[in-house]
Amino acid sequence: MPAKLPPGRILFHRAGSDGVEHYFTINTDGTNETAVYEAEGCSCAHLSADGQRILTIGPTGHGTFSLLTMNLDGSDQVTTEPPIATLNLFIGATSSNGRVLAFEAVDETSPANTGLWVASPTVTDARQVTPLLEGWNGAAPLGVTPDGSKIVFFVGTGSVGGVTHAGDLFVVNADGNGLRQLNPIGSKLEDVGMPVASLSPDGRQAAFGVNNAVWVVDLEGGDARAITPPLGYAWAVSWSPTGEWLTYTRFHGHTTAVALVRPDGTADHEITVPDETDEANAAVWSPDGKYLLVPRDSDSSLDGPRDLWIMDLEGHWIGQVTHEPSNYSTYHWAPAG
Repeated sequence: MPAKLPPGRILFHRAGSDGVEHYFTINTDGTNETAVYEAEGCSCAHLSADGQRILTIGPTGHGTFSLLTMNLDGSDQVTTEPPIATLNLFIGATSSNGRVLAFEAVDETSPANTGLWVASPTVTDARQVTPLLEGWNGAAPLGVTPDGSKIVFFVGTGSVGGVTHAGDLFVVNADGNGLRQLNPIGSKLEDVGMPVASLSPDGRQAAFGVNNAVWVVDLEGGDARAITPPLGYAWAVSWSPTGEWLTYTRFHGHTTAVALVRPDGTADHEITVPDETDEANAAVWSPDGKYLLVPRDSDSSLDGPRDLWIMDLEGHWIGQVTHEPSNYSTYHWAPAG
């Protein structure tokens, strides 16, 4: 193990036996684990663009929920007020400069307000981009282009096979024009716990897993194209901060492996071994794109409790972050400082 791990702070949650999500931050070397806050039925913690604030949801005090922000240690908690008293705003994505936030909105009193919304960090200027259209069960934002002009979002449309939350991927201009489906017509993305798509750092492309392969599509137009062969269920597709790689997880029967591929489909390879005795999946990137934060299960049980580990791009485990096996489903890597 190297003498020095890459720096930074990890945000994650553990689900307790009581169903409550307990959110923590921890150093990449596993020190200074700090309890931050608790939530229930949420799995909705994000980091601000600069990595210095946690973005989540909190009660407004009058029966709705809106954007709640706080420092990484849980201090300075601020809940914003939506411009409509009956509106619930659930944070989904931010632009890379932090100036544009995208929300999934729900208004049980005035259903026409439900849909995709955008706002500045103050939220007082929040406005609807698109309402829910026929057949849409929700509109969950996954990415905002750096200039804030386009939003990529997932639309739930119902169950497919054994997957409860399946649907389609769309892009729309922030002014509500230019709505376009990105996944191939007739295919369905499956929401199985990780974001179903990832926006490239330059905001020009999106990547996602469907039909057992990784696909890339240009936001400005054209059909999506498969960049990997259909060799097994592909999910947890994520673009590196440098734009050089995509990471994704591929199933092998009853086990999984973490893989890398170039955006043009070259250099597709697995960096962990598809072995149930040391299983890994659903990696997320370090801020510099040189490492991956990965849930690792080394007790040989299928879908057993895991801990978070750091891996380099050659697949070497270089450090253990958490030391309390759990089912981690929210974890993000904030930059040092």
